Amino acid sequence: MKKSIRVIGLCLLAAGLWFALYRDSSPQAEVSDLSISALAQSQKKSAEDAELLSRRLISSEDLPPAGTHSLFDHHVAQLGALPYPFTALLDSFRPLDRWGQGSVSLLIPDGRSLAKGHADYRYPRVLVAAQLDPVVSHSTIAPIYSGRLFLGFVEAINTIEIIAYNEAAGRFEYQLVKDYCEGCTPRISYAKRAICTACHQSGSPIFSVRPWSETNANHEVARRLASRQGVDWTEASTTQYQGVPLSTQILMPETFDELVGQASDVTLAQKVWIDGCGEDVICRRALLAQAISLLITPGDYNPADKASMNLRDLLKANWPPEGIALENDRLLNRVPKAPSMTAQWRMTVKRLWSKILHADDDLEHSAARLEAFDRLPKIPVVLDPLTRREPVNMLNSTSQEGIHAVARMFSPRDREMLISQSEAAPERLQEIIYSGGVDSLLNAAPLNRVAILQSLTVALGHAGLDYCCLDTSSLSPPIREDARQLQITRGSVLEVFQSYCFACHRGNPVRRLNFMAGDSEDEVMASIWATERIREVLDYEGSPGDIQRMPPPASEQRARLDAARANKSDDLQRMLDAMDATR
Repeated sequence: MKKSIRVIGLCLLAAGLWFALYRDSSPQAEVSDLSISALAQSQKKSAEDAELLSRRLISSEDLPPAGTHSLFDHHVAQLGALPYPFTALLDSFRPLDRWGQGSVSLLIPDGRSLAKGHADYRYPRVLVAAQLDPVVSHSTIAPIYSGRLFLGFVEAINTIEIIAYNEAAGRFEYQLVKDYCEGCTPRISYAKRAICTACHQSGSPIFSVRPWSETNANHEVARRLASRQGVDWTEASTTQYQGVPLSTQILMPETFDELVGQASDVTLAQKVWIDGCGEDVICRRALLAQAISLLITPGDYNPADKASMNLRDLLKANWPPEGIALENDRLLNRVPKAPSMTAQWRMTVKRLWSKILHADDDLEHSAARLEAFDRLPKIPVVLDPLTRREPVNMLNSTSQEGIHAVARMFSPRDREMLISQSEAAPERLQEIIYSGGVDSLLNAAPLNRVAILQSLTVALGHAGLDYCCLDTSSLSPPIREDARQLQITRGSVLEVFQSYCFACHRGNPVRRLNFMAGDSEDEVMASIWATERIREVLDYEGSPGDIQRMPPPASEQRARLDAARANKSDDLQRMLDAMDATR
């Protein structure tokens, strides 16, 4: 059948292929000759950068350092599975926020991301920045979501792009969720970091400057979105796409911009923490004391007092000679042009042609994605996120920006907790720090906010505080984007398990629920046979007792299995027989 479709498609499209793919009807005067694949390969650390301690201590590998995971992984692990559809994923943030804000969301139909060739006014890219103030007990450290978690969803390719902070590693992780669609088995993986940082040059999210013309806060963009969605313009602000209004106020991108700024503070703080003090624990002790003082009593902070001048001297002795870069995370504003009929036809033909030629291929393979990206119309150099952006400033040892960034590594909730734990005597915190009470955490390594808070509260005489998102012992090992896909033999019973079980039990971040993992059919079947409870939860005819039958009653997989059983399908029996084969 697929072969016939390809033949028919080739015949229908051959006549228009040259025009659609190769004719350049509107060349731009200034275009970027930067290929993302070439740039990713050519990115070499300069001699100065290679000498920076932070370059050596903060990993640049695709996978997170052993024993660490991203905030997104921890969030999904706490939920037990990745919510679907995307609106359900957005809803999963709301219970974490005592103010009920949930997240900041935008629509970008014509942008500059790696997925720009797949987003349009019918399927715009959805941008989300978590803005949460989690509800936690007094004995728990609240995770920071604001400025630490960003999502980009493109429905046309069933893919979510993720930038999420890794507290233990001191860096943002770049992740992908592929096959995020109805009836599919989503795969959470870590992306090629060199590809991501080609645009995300500061190691954190990027965003354009005001007035954010690419977003749905631009009335013209919102009008086109409404038209393409078949909605009257007067209803654009109340009609949603993937849980996001087609039209929004300027406050939304403005808030998103602020959260991107918070993320940039994180990367700056880590460089100041590591490179500003080098191997000097005494310097880092003074830096932490000043940052905590600035956090607790910002009105009393005096950059010219004795403690501040002492820190300045310590920083001067350790500061990199070339300074510490305040990276540029902002792109120039770009006004998208209205797509011509020719451009729309060209894009439609390209998509159809790609589907015909690659019906059985993994189009999301990194090499294929890079080639597809390179073939898209070029963006003017000045607007291209690939173009090298020079630092906003090179900070010296007297700069206050670095100290403020370190203070902002701690949240307002952290401030409340420290004031409470110190019984409103913040000078006790200074005494603990200056006396060496947390020196074990001040060696040359990424700043670990949670470990510092736990150590301070213990030194104050309180029990250690719990934290949700550092322990990874119960999480599945992270996987790379290019990890080998499972090839299932046609007719194998694994096709049935894939249909009803893989969505929750293959690639699940929770290790105990990831019992259908494996790189080959034999490995997966061995994992299934080793999990005796599978047969018990699939035995619908057995004694009910207190057993919860699987798939879960409210799940899409359960609905499909119930429908299959009603139609006398043998899917359920095949799974049971496969489990019995080992008895």
